[in-house]
Formats: sequence, structure tokens, C-alpha cells
Amino acid sequence: MTKRITALILSIICCLGLLTACYDKQIDGEIIKGAEITLYLGEQVLDLDPALCYNNDSALQICGLIYDTLFTIDEKGNVVNSIVDKYEIHEDDNTQEYYMMIYLKENNCWSDGTVVSSEDVVYSWKRILDAGFNSEAACLLYDIANAREAKLGDCSIDDVGVYAHDSLTLQVNFNGKINYDQFIFNLTSPVLAPLKEQTVDGYADWSKRPATSVYSGPFMVRRVNYGLAEDGSSTPGTQELVLERNPYYRRSSEDKHLDKSVSPYRLIIDYSVTKEQQLEMFAAGEIFYVGDIALSVRGNYKDTAIIRDLMSTHVYYLNQNAEIKKADGTTEKLFANKDVRLALSAAIDREAIAQTVVFARAASALIPYGVFNAGSVKESFREIGGNILSTTADMSAAQSHISASGINPADYSFSVAVRAEDEVHMAIAEAVVAAWGQLGFNVTLDAVTPAINDEFYAGEPAKTFYDDIFSERYASNDYEVIAVDLQAPTADAFSILAPFARSLSGQGQDMKEAALTGIYEDSPHKTGYDSQEYEALLEEIFANKTDAAARAAKLHEAETMLLGDMPIIPVIFNQNAYIISGELSGESSNYFGFRNFCKLKLKDYIQYLDIETTSEEEAEAAE
Repeated sequence: MTKRITALILSIICCLGLLTACYDKQIDGEIIKGAEITLYLGEQVLDLDPALCYNNDSALQICGLIYDTLFTIDEKGNVVNSIVDKYEIHEDDNTQEYYMMIYLKENNCWSDGTVVSSEDVVYSWKRILDAGFNSEAACLLYDIANAREAKLGDCSIDDVGVYAHDSLTLQVNFNGKINYDQFIFNLTSPVLAPLKEQTVDGYADWSKRPATSVYSGPFMVRRVNYGLAEDGSSTPGTQELVLERNPYYRRSSEDKHLDKSVSPYRLIIDYSVTKEQQLEMFAAGEIFYVGDIALSVRGNYKDTAIIRDLMSTHVYYLNQNAEIKKADGTTEKLFANKDVRLALSAAIDREAIAQTVVFARAASALIPYGVFNAGSVKESFREIGGNILSTTADMSAAQSHISASGINPADYSFSVAVRAEDEVHMAIAEAVVAAWGQLGFNVTLDAVTPAINDEFYAGEPAKTFYDDIFSERYASNDYEVIAVDLQAPTADAFSILAPFARSLSGQGQDMKEAALTGIYEDSPHKTGYDSQEYEALLEEIFANKTDAAARAAKLHEAETMLLGDMPIIPVIFNQNAYIISGELSGESSNYFGFRNFCKLKLKDYIQYLDIETTSEEEAEAAE
């Protein structure tokens, strides 16, 4: 009997050794945890708050790697569970009780080893629904009891019908029967990814200082360097972002060494070289993936790059509340004039801009490709809706609108705010500014650059980082015209169209002012657009919980109505084009068009690591 027990113990020890060996390698005494893959995804991202990433495609791509959502849409367009294990729907017409129980998986953990809990979900949703928080995605949660009332300030945020039943069970209450499939579809949005309260409320500028954050996705931010010295001065050649495998992704702290849900150990993104240099390094085998090809040479890659549509439209917001300078020294709300907005849209040659960008489609409307029609991936909203806008410039129509507007363009001067670091956005803006100049307007480019943050915390200077001034100006409506990538929060057209309705805009309020005046009211869209007819149509769509075909028809009607008023000017439908080394395998994409690197593998990765090996034979033996 004793011999059997001893043998069993030895067997267990051997098995544990094998399991450990599967997880880590050792070369010359150094533990090798996996491939460290150098690649390039997009522009440098300065703010990693998933609730605010829907105006920046590069930010959304990074957030998709470091944050997980309750449900997701796979590459084929199917809604699948992610953090969620299962859910139950409860309806009682007698008691008028309608609610959903959502059960989270036990093996979802933050990168610090703590469980992703129902409390995290409650906190994140209430943050978006808070009356003082700006979020154009708030409408995705308006089926929840008291959600709209809380956003308006008519009730406490504590009255919102979402509760942590226990650490892994979420109860969501509704005012009546809803379209539950649609609600689950809404929960695929990256904007609604759970966040940890202790992180968000515990650290100032938490999303700009990744070392203070925890992550629920397959990767976590291990190191970020914005190229700043301790005194705040710039240090060229040091900009990088290092994403490291989240050791707790899809497994609890107890079994973290028994499984490897994420293959690469690190993704190293070097921002210190130009895009042209990245391509040279790719050709030399020093970079294995380039996700944003230099604009100057895109034409050379039209036939070799892998091209995917993004659910994203590059648009120009016209601030109808902006006081535009006139030649006589006075100001006027120029963009409150509908004919001016229509003239500016008609003057843009979208086809020419799409050809300049190369990896793009001329925007024939607002809703991009990839968005479902009537809730089905089998039907494309854009293909069924057809073209609403001319994709070529129509200067005759533009001049006609100018005449109808009653203004002299030469009397007005305004600027277009653009991310200075985004070469594509800058190239588009140059073309748009030139077109508007042909109409006689005095238009300038306002290239917005990040600013060094030199704030102090607890009496001590903070470790230097950048503030994303562009995003801050966007959030505070501090612009005359602004260029943004409008990312669809979900694959449902409603998520894009709803924020233009006052009652669904999700814009935050100045709660101190509201408390003083006693006036709590919905705010119009960020552009200042405020149409009672449009709002009534969107409310009708929101109220339709049963007839998907009728709802889709109304959504098409709403898109046409919105573009008839033109508070927002679509320019191109964004695409993502990338090149990938033959040394890599296992790459996939999600339905939003961004990469999934969980199973990414680099062939013979040991040879690329910065370690010393005595011979090729030893490296091969380690494999």
C-alpha cells in the first residue's frame, strides 16, 4: 500500500513538472514564457478608457485586446457568450415583473487575479448612465428600468434596475417586455466592457496611466513609454507600448499554470519609427505585422494587403452652437443654417478622397458596411439602404445651397480640428478645406497635438504622460468643425442614429448648474442638432420591440432624414488594411474588423528573443 502511495505521489510530481514545462521554457537558466512579437497596430493611443474609445479606431483596437465584454460578435456575425456563462429571462404578466438573470463565468479574472464580478458590471453601466457623464452609447442601456430617468437626473443612479445578486450573478430589471435578443446584442459593444471601480475611482487619470489599471482581456499593458523624460521633455526614439499575456485570462488564479488561453507572451509596439521605416523593418523580418500602412506607399500594397471593412465612418461634426467669426468683427452661428451644412457636404469629392486614402470606400451615407439590417448578419443595412449621398463633388448643388442660405462665404472664417498625429485624417482634412475654400469660406486646419501632463498628485509630481487634447475638446464640444472616426457601438444602426435625438443623446449635464436652477433636461447631440421630427421617429423605433422589419424600415427613414439635415458630414467608410509575415499564424479578426491575437504564433520564436544561446542545437533542443 505504501509503495502504491509513493508511486502515485511521484506520478503527480512528474505531471506537474510536465505541465510547468508546457507553460515555460528555460534556456541558459532563463525562463522563456513565450513569443515576444514586434508589430504595429495603429496610431499611438493616449487614453485607454473603453467607454470613450468610439471616436478613435486605434484606441478601440487596443481596448479590444485588453478588455473583455459580456457578449461578443464573432467573425461570422454570430453573438456568442464571452464573460457570460448563461442567462435566464423571467416574465410575469400578472405581477408586471420582467427581468433577466445573467450568470458570469467563474474563470474570468482581472490581471491582478481578482474575479470579474457582477459588481464590476453594475459599476460600469451606472458610470455610463450617470447624469454627469458623456456617453453616446448610453442609449444601449435604456431598456433597463429607470436608466433614462437616471441619465436625465430625475432619479438617483441607485434606482437603476441593475443589481449584483451575488458576485457572479447579475439581475437586470425592465419596465416591461423588451426585445431580449436586441438587448443582448447591445451588450456586445466594447463601450460597455466592465471596469473595476477601485481602479477608475481610485486613481486620477487612470486610463492615461496604464500602470494603475487592471485588465480583463487576453492582454494587459505591461509597459508604456510616451517618449517623455521625468522633467516632461520629449525623448525621441523611446515611444513604445508593450502588451503582455494576461495570466488570468479565461482561468482563475488556482489554475493559471495549467492552461494557456493566450499564445504570445508579449506584443511589442514600437512608435519611435516612421511608418515607412516600419515597412522596411517588416521586409527585413524585424516586424511581423503592420496594421496601418504608410499613406505614401499604400498604392503599392493594394493587391497584397489584407483589407477588411471597419464598422466606422470618417465624419465631420459641425457645431451648430459655435459662434463663427465674420469679417465685420461680429459672430454668427453659421452651422445652424441647414443650407450651409448641405453646401459643405455637396462640395466634397468623396471618391477622390477614398482614392487618396486607398483603403477606404467613399461614404454614400452615414451607416457603414457591416451593420446588420433587421437584426440579421445575412442582410446588410448599407446594401439595402443604398446610396443617399453623392460620392463625387457637386459644386452646382453646393452653390445653389449657398444662394438659398443667404450668406456670403467670404465673410466667414472657421477652423477644422484634426488629430495632428494621424496622417490620414490630415490628408482628408486638407482636401476638405480646399473644397470649402472653393466655395469662398476662409477655412484653416487646426492640427491638435497632445499636451504634456504636469499635474501633481498628493503633493508629488506625477510620472509624466500626455493628455489627449483632441479627445478632451471633442468631449467638451470645444470645436467649430471636428474630424472623427465614428465607430458603430454595435452592429445595429440604432446605436449610431439614436444619439442625434435629444432624448437619446446620452450627453452629460452640468449637475451643479442643474441643482441650482432645478432644471434637469436632455441635451441635444454634440453637434447641437435638435429636431423634434427626428426625435419622434427615433422614439418610435425605440418603442418597437417586436417587428424587426418595420424597425429596420424606420431606421432607413431616420438615416435619410438625418442626412437631409446634415448635422454630420460622412466622408469615407473606413477600412483596415494590414500585412502579416509568413512567420506568423493563428491571427483572426472580430466582427468589428479588429484583430484577435490570442492564438497568434511566431515560428521558431526563440531565435528572435534577446537571449544568449551557446548553439543552434541547444535552441532547437529547447523547442
